[in-house]
Amino acid sequence: MFKTEEPHINGKYLYYAFIAGGNAILQHQTEINRINVFPVNDKDTGTNLASTIRAVIDNIKPHKSYKTTVNNIADAALIGARGNSGVIFAQFLHGLSRETTNKTVITLPEFAESVEKSIPYIYEAITNPVEGTMLTVIKEWSAFLNAKKEAVYDFKNVIIDSIVVLEKSLAETTSKLKALNKSGFVDAGAKGFVLFIQGIIDFIKNRNIRNLVVEAEEGISLIHTEELSSEEITHRFCTEAIVKNLNIKLIELQDILGKKGNSVVVAGSAGMCRIHVHTNHPAELFHQLKNVGTITFQKVDDMVRQQEAVTKRKWN
Repeated sequence: MFKTEEPHINGKYLYYAFIAGGNAILQHQTEINRINVFPVNDKDTGTNLASTIRAVIDNIKPHKSYKTTVNNIADAALIGARGNSGVIFAQFLHGLSRETTNKTVITLPEFAESVEKSIPYIYEAITNPVEGTMLTVIKEWSAFLNAKKEAVYDFKNVIIDSIVVLEKSLAETTSKLKALNKSGFVDAGAKGFVLFIQGIIDFIKNRNIRNLVVEAEEGISLIHTEELSSEEITHRFCTEAIVKNLNIKLIELQDILGKKGNSVVVAGSAGMCRIHVHTNHPAELFHQLKNVGTITFQKVDDMVRQQEAVTKRKWN
């Protein structure tokens, strides 16, 4: 049992809250995949977020220090991040870790401020930030936390009450993002973040770590929409890498990636960053990256083939 009627939380509470939030994503990844329309209708946002979450769950352990725990979570997420949404979520966690002071416990005002200060990290990581996505939902959630941070005594009421703001912000993504207008769906990445916070809220209410059994959906299968986007994929390959010991600035790396494609995200720091880009020339890009740092991981997914698989499964 964990008490929440207190003005602070420690590392162990954060650890179990994160697992609870992550578990919600793992349990709903098929649903998130189903509504994935933006930035590419390849139905993998749920899978990508789940992969990012799983990397944290599999690689960190409880620690009493809040600072140590948030650092460990951020590092594991950055290494395991997958896809546009996963890298953005990892960058949010990276911002949280960078903006958290070296404390064993953290108060509500301190937490709210660290969330607020993490937002520029997300926007700076993306070459062309788009509103009506996970970015907007996190930003509006942060505004709520900061509006309440001095008026409410404990975390419980603020986090629980924040779901109203989150659900409203999520519902508005359909009208804010043009790509979602036709489908009528909410943004998949934003949905994942709201589910993550809802999982944390369920943990706050139940306060029982024995209920945190992390199980992914068995035999994940993509459930597809009746109408697929007819939008042509102009940059075929979803390309990712972990690059360590950069000899250039992050903004310069963004520029290199931007010249090779779109959907550019650079998360992390010069010491270790995770890159995501949609490009037609992944081999050329990896060759160029070797000149600016040490590549410790690389991955390429063919989005045309993914979309063809979606269409095939729809009609079978």
